[in-house]
Amino acid sequence: MSLGLPLACSTLLMSISSMISNRMMIGYGAAALAAQGVAGKIGMLLSMLAMGICMGMQPAISFNCGRGSRERMNLIIRNTGIFTAVMGTVLTLICFYARNHIIAVFINNRQVISYGQVMVIASIITGPFYGIYQLCQTFLQSTGKASYATLVALLDKGLFYLPVLLLMEHFFGLYGIAFAGAATLVFSLTAGIFFSLRWNRSMQPAVCCFPDEAAENGSLT
Repeated sequence: MSLGLPLACSTLLMSISSMISNRMMIGYGAAALAAQGVAGKIGMLLSMLAMGICMGMQPAISFNCGRGSRERMNLIIRNTGIFTAVMGTVLTLICFYARNHIIAVFINNRQVISYGQVMVIASIITGPFYGIYQLCQTFLQSTGKASYATLVALLDKGLFYLPVLLLMEHFFGLYGIAFAGAATLVFSLTAGIFFSLRWNRSMQPAVCCFPDEAAENGSLT
């Protein structure tokens, strides 16, 4: 349950935050809300791919942590981070230059396309960095530090997002709502990296070792 809690919190808070942002966006008209919906679907292409890759690495991280192969575990994390950053950057550039055509696939409305040109940028601008955030979550869960992973999830879609959303809407209107998620990721990514590095430095050999190996190393009494 503890390992599943971070994803559960993230999913629940994501639904709540989406409802709040949609309620705020409808105040600017149906076209603005439609554009946000289309932009969100395009942004999901990047975020879901990054999430899938990082979650797919969870068994490899857990296995190498369990057998005490810290160097190989860190190598897997580093290579995955580089891959998701490169992939996210390439997909972000493709979506940026083809955003008008992609929006037109969903809906052919001039006003929606006009709003969507900016909102798609807000949705995809985090593409190069979202995989790093998700990798931090995967690392914390894979190595048994569910408390840190849950805290980062709560900060991301709760304590960080809602204040940023209200402030951005107050100062920048509908485009502030659109860019609130990107602004929040700056804080969430910082928190994820901080807790991941802190946990990685403080991990004892017994945490990343089978009990018999740890006993041989004198880590367990």
